[in-house]
Amino acid sequence: MTYDLGLQLAAIPLSTSVPFMIALGILLSIIGSWLVNSVFTPFELEPNNSVGGAKFGFLGEVYAVTLGLAMIGAFDHFTTAQTNAQREAATLSSLSWAADTYDQPGQEVDRAAMRRAVQEYARAVVEKEWRVMSYGIADPDVSSRLADMNTVFMRVEPVTEAQKSLQQNTVEWVNQINEYRSLRLTTVSRSLIALVWAVLISGTLMAIIFPWFFGTVNVVSQTVMSALLTSFLMLHLLMVLQLSYPFIGEASISPTAFLNVIR
Repeated sequence: MTYDLGLQLAAIPLSTSVPFMIALGILLSIIGSWLVNSVFTPFELEPNNSVGGAKFGFLGEVYAVTLGLAMIGAFDHFTTAQTNAQREAATLSSLSWAADTYDQPGQEVDRAAMRRAVQEYARAVVEKEWRVMSYGIADPDVSSRLADMNTVFMRVEPVTEAQKSLQQNTVEWVNQINEYRSLRLTTVSRSLIALVWAVLISGTLMAIIFPWFFGTVNVVSQTVMSALLTSFLMLHLLMVLQLSYPFIGEASISPTAFLNVIR
């Protein structure tokens, strides 16, 4: 699966994608069971139960490992992106609080400039970069705001001992924000590799098609069981997809932490 295709699929609202995946699973089960049973009789398919059952069990074990690894990788990708965004916002909050330390006479302009630089950076991230970074794009205005913030905190002259000690931290915090932003943008532009998606999707198709060739006199019950299994697998694929693109869709990471800095 290409990155752009994944973005388009992940952007589909859950109110649409969840029913669609369930309906698709049920439809595949009905069509598949009907096609196989229209070609073979249940008695012709019944011998497959003993031989195919063992093979299907092995397929299920291998598929479970593949699906588990994909889910763990996608969840780790999601949590990493969330952690980087939260750390970036937390460091911004630290800079905002640090501005209050510059409370000596004549420092009003510098203090206001520091607060404004922090808030303008946070606002640019929320209003501009958050909408375009899902496509791996770094907003130039945010880069400019980051440079302005670095300039403001570097040029201020500390007066008290507390300010002198704090200035070392503020310089480091600005550098950390730059690092966290780079990590955030890097995380956005990555997802599960195409090979993992290929193995996962092919394994899902095999797990869906395999039960069609089991024989039973009660075709309806077989179709229902197949529909439940297929819908279950399709929902898992949807969950992996949503976790793989942490800044897209209804389950995406929210910029709430940056909004708190603005307030």
